Amino acid sequence: MYRNSYRIPKPDVSILAAIFILLFCLEAAVLNYEHVYKATPDYSVRILTEAIQNGDEDTVTALVDDKGIAAGLFDGMASRSGGMDSLPVLQLAWAPLRDDFIRDSSRLFHLSIQKGEDDTDRAGAAENVRIRLQALGFPFPVTGWHYVSSRYAHKTDSSHAQMEVTLYNERLDTNLTCTIELTRTGRQQWRVTGLADASAFINEINDAWSQRLAAYNRPIQRQLDGLIKIRDVSASLVSGSNHQTFLRITYTPVFEGRPEEIREIRGVYELQRAGDHAVLYSGTLRLTPAASGKPHTSQFLLNPLIPSQYALMSRENLNDTRSQLRITSITRQDGTTLSLAERLPN
Repeated sequence: MYRNSYRIPKPDVSILAAIFILLFCLEAAVLNYEHVYKATPDYSVRILTEAIQNGDEDTVTALVDDKGIAAGLFDGMASRSGGMDSLPVLQLAWAPLRDDFIRDSSRLFHLSIQKGEDDTDRAGAAENVRIRLQALGFPFPVTGWHYVSSRYAHKTDSSHAQMEVTLYNERLDTNLTCTIELTRTGRQQWRVTGLADASAFINEINDAWSQRLAAYNRPIQRQLDGLIKIRDVSASLVSGSNHQTFLRITYTPVFEGRPEEIREIRGVYELQRAGDHAVLYSGTLRLTPAASGKPHTSQFLLNPLIPSQYALMSRENLNDTRSQLRITSITRQDGTTLSLAERLPN
């Protein structure tokens, strides 16, 4: 009798185990994504970048405290302008400008998200912010910012985290990094609430701006340097009558070539904090094209109604400062002028 030799093979235990392990891993991955990754600051930042790209204003507003960020930037810039953070009277003097800056920055932020918004409104808002920045003496690029990348966030405690973000600015044509602060606002949501170190970000912007402007001015700067050099610049505070305080500077001009061909020389003096080169005082002056190699003295009357100058008047000395005098323009007797640009072209 013929017997069928075909029989059903026994299940391979190792294959079944592998399948179960794979299914378990997939389930664990899904659970990990739903309950772990979605609860991280990194996920909230990813949702935020997508919302900005899509013009989802509601989501962006929920994930960004734009007014808090603007306030931090203003305080950092005002501090560079002369000790606002240490004198209550200066904080009071800056308050109206601070409120205006926060309001105008918030409006520009929301107009920038609304892709269908009229460019005229956006340009007007940007100009308002630029005017506020000009009052602070800080060349902060208002527009042209783009997100590039970010590193993994690290938690500072259960409700706060920090993340390093890289941004690109069109006008500066460079990448800049800043560290953002995130605060937990829900089980699976984190909100960007400020900058961890606004001063460091401001310094980085200022350095990039100075480098770009110096490169733009380099051809004219070489010609100016070929006509005059300034050496041995120093400053001191001098008390005058009627409780007046003067900032007195001493410098030595050294002329090259024929100084008699020069009609007028203009320069900008800056008193800077030694540590971070923050400008504590800035003033323009005219130099006499004569007496090469001999010390000259000029002085500026400080105004107590100007917060940064009031901060200078409150100092006992200028030990932690440095002085810089830059020649910005020279007019020859024939009327031709060599002049440095004060800002980058649009």
